[in-house]
Amino acid sequence: MFRKKREIPKYRFKYGKTPIKKGKTYQTRGFQRIKKKPTRIFRRIGKSLSLAFFLAIFILLFYWLFFSGFFKISEIEIVNETFENEILTERIHENLENLMDKNIFFVKTEKVENQILDSFPELEEIKAKTKYPSTLTITFQQYDLVANVINQSSVIKKSYIINSIGYIVREDFENPSLPYIVIKSDEPINTETQAIEAKRLNYILESIEYFQDKFGMRVIEVEYKPIPREVHILTERDFKIWLDIQHSYESQLRKLKKAVIKLDIHRENLEYIDLRIAGGSGDRIIYKRR
Repeated sequence: MFRKKREIPKYRFKYGKTPIKKGKTYQTRGFQRIKKKPTRIFRRIGKSLSLAFFLAIFILLFYWLFFSGFFKISEIEIVNETFENEILTERIHENLENLMDKNIFFVKTEKVENQILDSFPELEEIKAKTKYPSTLTITFQQYDLVANVINQSSVIKKSYIINSIGYIVREDFENPSLPYIVIKSDEPINTETQAIEAKRLNYILESIEYFQDKFGMRVIEVEYKPIPREVHILTERDFKIWLDIQHSYESQLRKLKKAVIKLDIHRENLEYIDLRIAGGSGDRIIYKRR
């Protein structure tokens, strides 16, 4: 009988704003349709899913960086390894075995450097670096090689090369361009400690240089006697000069320089010259002809 009347949307108007019907919006001529905002529950679900996604990514990344095998140290590289320091580099490798398979992010290079320096006092400088993903690189600087040491013990005779602070760097090896120092002892030298104290080693090397410069005579070798604290310099004329290591080598050799006028060391057939004993004037020397 009666047709259902078409519901006419009611609009509320505000000056300067789009007419809006409660619950719905339309885009009509002269009007702008406004999108319906999502409900609060959907907004919360979206935030929760985003948070869960980023948390999962963070956990996977954290596990990959710190617990996967990708960043475990698998190689220790000695950068400046050479034939001359081959034994030393092997010892450094052995000393750092405890770092193998450790995560590279947990390795502090400063501690590694201190560990090496404590174990190898013969090294002057050490530098450790991490090379991602799994390599630890070591660069070291040795003290200068300064002398050959020939150790004649009651058990065996061995040759070594020592550095400027008296530590053995190479065993069963000689460098003819370096001075020779002979040490006679009952027991073989302990290769883990200083073969010669640095201060005494400097004394020996400087006395060799001083003698050769002042007297124009080559030194063949030096015998170092640790207990009596003596240095016996063997010259190319096959006689020895005895020095007391407790006193200046300059003052002792100056006595010999003064005596050269009467004692021609370049022509005399001498066995030794003892400069250790100081007379009343301080210039007394004792010598023995052959």
